Amino acid sequence: MVDQEIPPELEQVNNATVESSSEISLESGPTDESKTALRDKTKLLRDTLELLLDKSEKQKRICEQLTHENRYLQDYVENLMSQGNVLDK
Repeated sequence: MVDQEIPPELEQVNNATVESSSEISLESGPTDESKTALRDKTKLLRDTLELLLDKSEKQKRICEQLTHENRYLQDYVENLMSQGNVLDK
């Protein structure tokens, strides 16, 4: 076998990988602080999602109401035009 020299760039990557994997293996699990942070973030995201859902439902109701009013006005204008023959004058 011929000994091959490892380029310094690859050696740095290899060392960084070994260091990060040893850090991961030393860590037994999430700490109480990280659990609390995740719980707080989850609660914030859930609250934000509920607010967005409420807002979208409100906008949907407004849109349905405006659609109904638009149909009513279209019918009203059509009736006025047919009764008064506005276009014939």
